[in-house]
Amino acid sequence: MSGRFAPAVCAIVLGTGVGAGIGAGVGVAWAATEHVVIQKHRSFRPGEVTVKAGDTVAFLNDDFYDHNVYSETPGSIFNIGVQTRGETTRVTLEQPGTVDILCRIHPKMKLVVTVE
Repeated sequence: MSGRFAPAVCAIVLGTGVGAGIGAGVGVAWAATEHVVIQKHRSFRPGEVTVKAGDTVAFLNDDFYDHNVYSETPGSIFNIGVQTRGETTRVTLEQPGTVDILCRIHPKMKLVVTVE
C-alpha cells in the first residue's frame, strides 16, 4: 500500500513547489515598490530614481562616514537624522513631482527622485 501513496505524496510536494514559485513571483512584484539607494563614497547610488507615489525609498549607509539624509522639497519634507554605517532607513514618498534629497553632513551629495 505504501507504494501507492508515494506518487500522491510526490504530486502534493511538487504542487506545493509550483505554488510557492507562483507565490514568490507575486511577492517580488509587491516588493518592487521599495527602491534601495546606497550611500557610498560620499554619494548616492544611483543619483537619480523614478518611483510611483506611495513607493518607499530605503537609504542604506554603506559608507565609512555617517550621513544625515533629508529633503526640504514641499510635500516631501523629511530628515532621517544621523545614520551610521550599515543602517537602513525607509522613507515613503506620496507627493508626485521632483524631490531633491541631500546629506546635511556632506553638502555635495545629491539625489533626485521623480515621483510619478
